[in-house]
Amino acid sequence: MTGLLEDVAKVIREHGSFVILEHEKPDGDCVGSGLALVQALQSLGKQAILVSQDPHPAMYDFLPGRPFYTRAAYLEPVDFSPEVVVFLDCTDPERAGAALKLAEGKVWVNVDHHISNSRFGAVSLVDPGAAATGELVYKIMESLGVEITEGIATCIYVAIVTDTGGFRYQNTSPASLRLAATLLEKGVKAWEVAEQVFETRSVSSVLLLGHALWSLKLYRGGKVAAITVTRDMMKAAGAAPEETEEIISYPRSIAGVEVSLFFREAEDGKGFHVSFRSRTRVDVSEVAVSLGGGGHPRAAGALVEGDIEQVTAKVMAALDRFPWTDS
Repeated sequence: MTGLLEDVAKVIREHGSFVILEHEKPDGDCVGSGLALVQALQSLGKQAILVSQDPHPAMYDFLPGRPFYTRAAYLEPVDFSPEVVVFLDCTDPERAGAALKLAEGKVWVNVDHHISNSRFGAVSLVDPGAAATGELVYKIMESLGVEITEGIATCIYVAIVTDTGGFRYQNTSPASLRLAATLLEKGVKAWEVAEQVFETRSVSSVLLLGHALWSLKLYRGGKVAAITVTRDMMKAAGAAPEETEEIISYPRSIAGVEVSLFFREAEDGKGFHVSFRSRTRVDVSEVAVSLGGGGHPRAAGALVEGDIEQVTAKVMAALDRFPWTDS
């Protein structure tokens, strides 16, 4: 890992302009990592911009670094032609979606912690043992001697606290807790982050949650719980896709549930984005990969074509193909 860190640091030292690409529907780890890295690069005198296909969820609007962020729809390759493309939290290049158009002909750096990462790029820093990609970004900044300001520290803290579910998930490690403590020493206000990320919701997201909860279904004797959001539900609530991020935590919280599923209808109506969460008995990354997606053993996702009945059948069949370990 030390050698790979140095490889990434060497690329950064030797080049002057960068575009950082986030995955489609960026989550807290992706947003926090990206905003931290773009600020770090700017502090080193580099030209850098952070780009994603989809907007950042509003809950992360309090984070610094937003002037260096834009959407792929607002930027063409002729507008900014950097030397290096950094893919953050992307299991493969296609996860960048429409933002991938900015990567052609550049040096690719791949920074990720998903076990299903395809190890693409000229330099590939992938560590499935890291609780969040934010941990790897922090190590890169250490290698470069970047001053960790309160703003950068807050972004990294958000990356870690969201991907560990507030330090509740199985990926929470001694290393992630030690790093969190270091970030607090840099000035991060943990209670303010918790209020913004976990305790502040828009009216539309709460209305959408009400619609979604009525769709709850249990399978496999109550060991699998599924919840669905359709385009009609989104329209009725006046909600945006990025306001669905935490809905999967509700079926996951039901006693006896081992695997929770969240089906969100795709914008074009041709399929569903399926999010998987598991407790201890199922490696949902294997299930997601079999459906064309990827992720972690306890949190993964895939886009599956078909109506809700077809998609549900495909997902249940995929779950049956992989072993459940003894509890």
